[in-house]
Amino acid sequence: MEQSVRTNWQNYWSDLPQEPGLPIWDSSGQVTATAQLPLFQPHFAENLPLLDIGCGNGTQTAALAAEFPTVIGLDFAPAAIDHARALQADSPATFREYDLADPDAAVDLHLHLGDSNIYMRGVLHQMPDDLRPAAVTSLRTLMGATGHLFAVELSPAAGPTMQAALAQSPDAVPKLQRVFRHGLKPASWQEGKLEALLENAGIEIIDGGMITLHATDTLPDGSILDLPMAYVVARNR
Repeated sequence: MEQSVRTNWQNYWSDLPQEPGLPIWDSSGQVTATAQLPLFQPHFAENLPLLDIGCGNGTQTAALAAEFPTVIGLDFAPAAIDHARALQADSPATFREYDLADPDAAVDLHLHLGDSNIYMRGVLHQMPDDLRPAAVTSLRTLMGATGHLFAVELSPAAGPTMQAALAQSPDAVPKLQRVFRHGLKPASWQEGKLEALLENAGIEIIDGGMITLHATDTLPDGSILDLPMAYVVARNR
C-alpha cells in the first residue's frame, strides 16, 4: 500500500485506545456481519476459509467466526492487528497483517489457504485510484475457482450525508472528525463504480443492492448516524 496511506492508518489505530466501538464503522456484529448473513451465507461454501479483509479491530471477524469454521482477519496496519488480537482474544478467529494491494502477497496466501470466501467492508473506496486494480487482482487470486466475495462500499449518497452531519455543529459526529484528522478521507463512489471495477477484472457479480451502515457516531440530537452503502456478491468468471 502507498506509504502515506499506510502511515495514516497506522497512526489512526496507534492513537486509538483499545476499546470497542471507537471507530465510526465499529458497529456490533449483531447489526452488521451477523445481520448481513442472509445476503452472502448461501453463496459461501463452509469448507472454504473466510477472509475478513480490512478487519480493523476484528469486531466483524469475531462475529463471522461464530458462523464459519475458519475465519481470518486481515489488515495492512500492524496497530489494527494489535487491536484485533487484544479485543478478540476469546474468538477462534485469527489475525494477520496483509496488504490487498500486493498481488504477490495474494498469490502466497492462496498457496497457503487455497480458494477463500471474502468479506470486505469499506476497503476499496479508501484506496488511491492507482492501487485499486492491484487490489481487485488480489481478490481474484484469493477467491480462485470456488470462492465468493461479499463487498460493501459507501454509496454515492454517503458523501452528502457525512457533510450534512459535520455541518450540524463543531462537535457533531466526533468519530467521523477523528477519521479526517488522521488524513483518512472516506469517499462515496459514483453509481456503478464498484461493479465496473470488479467486472473489468473478470469478476462476475451475481447479486447486489443497498444496505445501511449503522455507525457508532451520534448527531447533536442524539440520533445515530446512518450511512447508505452498496453491496455486491461476486465470483470469478
